[in-house]
Parts: sequence; C-alpha cells; structure tokens
Amino acid sequence: MDSVQTKAMTYRPIRRHATVEDFQQWENKAASMSVAELLYAAKECREVAALWRGVDGVVEGFYDDQASTYGTVLRRHKLARV
Repeated sequence: MDSVQTKAMTYRPIRRHATVEDFQQWENKAASMSVAELLYAAKECREVAALWRGVDGVVEGFYDDQASTYGTVLRRHKLARV
C-alpha cells in the first residue's frame, strides 16, 4: 500500500485558488457519489492538503476547499436519512 506521501507525489497539484466553477464541478460530481466515495474523496483531499501545509498555501487551500465540498454533500446525505 502506498504511503500518503507517495500518493501525493503522483498528484499534479493545482496551483490556483478554487473558482466558482470548481465548486460547481465538485458539487455535480459529489451528487452521483456514494457515501463511501464521498468519505474517501474528502479524506484523500485532506491528506493532500496536509502535505502542502507550510509548503504552498494556495495548493493546500485548493484541496481543503475540495474536501470541504465533499464533506458538505456528505452531511446533506446524512441529514436526508434522518
């Protein structure tokens, strides 16, 4: 199994701030994802953001924004079940 750092090195980091279009794209993608997929995607984004912490705040923020979007959709799924 690859370590987080090995996985992160295979990512080509997005070196820009997230745009409205990014958030819309993530929301659209998340709408068709299962709870397990949302959990995995959010976790992966958080891990990548953590690797960039202190190195490049723009890249870190991009992946934190993506993780937050998946987490928000996940919370909506959970609330819909109640």
